[in-house]
Amino acid sequence: MNQEYVLDLFFSMNGDLDKINAFMDEKLKGPNTRKITTFEMFVKSRLATNPKVLKMAKMEVSPMEAAYLSLYPALAELEVLDLRQNFLGDSGLEVIAHSEILKNLKQLDLRNNQISRVGMEALAQSKTLTQLEKIDLRSNKLGKRWEEKLKEYETFANLKEIRTL
Repeated sequence: MNQEYVLDLFFSMNGDLDKINAFMDEKLKGPNTRKITTFEMFVKSRLATNPKVLKMAKMEVSPMEAAYLSLYPALAELEVLDLRQNFLGDSGLEVIAHSEILKNLKQLDLRNNQISRVGMEALAQSKTLTQLEKIDLRSNKLGKRWEEKLKEYETFANLKEIRTL
């Protein structure tokens, strides 16, 4: 399941989140998988406290769940997203980087998520994270040169702080 799959599912079920969640829960049956309805309830409870901040450090967030977040309408006003110490990898970063929903993000914490050059290239091509002011990418498979590379892209004109080491 990737972002395209979730998008197709969204449109085929006319945006009915209950139907989408039920379908995804059925598809995810098996060991070591979390029901998407449980994941959504957790996200909703976190947003109830502050709809501009979502902190999900050490929550075992997968690339598929990142794809779900990238399309989740309740995150439209989100400014701070903390996903450190999860399992996003390059594909999880890619869906976040190209999410229309997450276009208001100002701070993004992706420390320790197994992100490599592939994910950074997807981030560099983002046209939606134009409000980003701070990004933390420490403890990934990256070098210091990415700090300078990201500053070179027009998309990240507001970026004041980049950390890779």
